[in-house]
Amino acid sequence: MCTLTWKRNSSIDLEVFFNRDELKNRPLADPPAQYESRGFSFLSPRDPKGGGTWMLANDRGTVICLLNKWELEGRSIESPRSRGRLVWEMAKVGSPDEAGECLIDLQDYQAFTLVVFSPVGDRCWEWDGVTLLAMPVPPILTSSSYRFEEVRRSRETCFSAGLRGERFHASRYEVSSAYSVRMNRPDAQTWSRSCVRVTDRVSWRYLAEQPDLEGLPDETVIELPLR
Repeated sequence: MCTLTWKRNSSIDLEVFFNRDELKNRPLADPPAQYESRGFSFLSPRDPKGGGTWMLANDRGTVICLLNKWELEGRSIESPRSRGRLVWEMAKVGSPDEAGECLIDLQDYQAFTLVVFSPVGDRCWEWDGVTLLAMPVPPILTSSSYRFEEVRRSRETCFSAGLRGERFHASRYEVSSAYSVRMNRPDAQTWSRSCVRVTDRVSWRYLAEQPDLEGLPDETVIELPLR
């Protein structure tokens, strides 16, 4: 359950916005921190339950995002692998081609959408549990475990109305609901909003929401110079 939008002004001027929605009984994620992987540095929040992440940005100027495709889940997998761990394992990727090399054996993963933004190109992949399809990155991507088509139409209508960037990702309509971009329903809500900008450095503004979106979110700002 997520919503992603982005804006690119040049190969080294990129903004990615990502709302992460999760169940209210799931452990809260750790805010973005700096990590090291095989000689590379990257920033990422961390999901303590799965041990992975839904989003990271590294010192090569690459941003990777993953959205679960809940509407296509249901395929029986004996020992499913964590989709968040897949993103974590791609921390040193510097291009869509390098990312594609990590997407060879996916039979143990449930359906997902993976997006890679990099200084040498952007690409989106959809894995439906059987087939991996590569495509250009749409201007907006959304996922929901609840009435997916209705939620998608509602959020795309809001986007088409002209809201962009942080204003779009903070939008609740008049009252937050399962359909709003910044969503809230009895069992789930938006738990974080990320704005990642890549120029000569990665700048990450992370807003961790309060339960039921009551009160101001906790803010984390962290930066990472590019190599």
